[in-house]
Amino acid sequence: MDDEDTGPGEDNHVVNVALYMETLQARMDPDQYRAPAHALHEAFHLLAQGREGAIGSEDDPTEFTPEMHREFATMLTMLLTGKMSQQAVEVPESDGHSGFVLMNPQEADDPAKVQEVRDFIDQWTTEREGMSIELDAIARASNPSVDD
Repeated sequence: MDDEDTGPGEDNHVVNVALYMETLQARMDPDQYRAPAHALHEAFHLLAQGREGAIGSEDDPTEFTPEMHREFATMLTMLLTGKMSQQAVEVPESDGHSGFVLMNPQEADDPAKVQEVRDFIDQWTTEREGMSIELDAIARASNPSVDD
């Protein structure tokens, strides 16, 4: 099913997600499938209510594998955009692990565009780490009783 298969004015977001979830359930281990499906359910309700919030909790023993993260992000992107054509592109992180971003297929096939996105994420991460260090230093200076 392509994004263009739905008629004008039809809300294909939920339909596309439901279709994708059916195929995902058929190819993924049931225990692994439950976690991203539950997280998507929580995200859907938060979005429907116009609320912000964190998905999952520290009490939840389920640890997302990279595949589970990728599938959750894919489903969330479909829910938000209605598009099924996004491609996951690996993005190395500064700590040696890899993350990913979802890109339009045309951009995902363009090495220069992929590198531009990777550079942006690297710059953003570096700036965020620097800001975190500065805020930590301010907190320590403001409250000498703050422990490491």
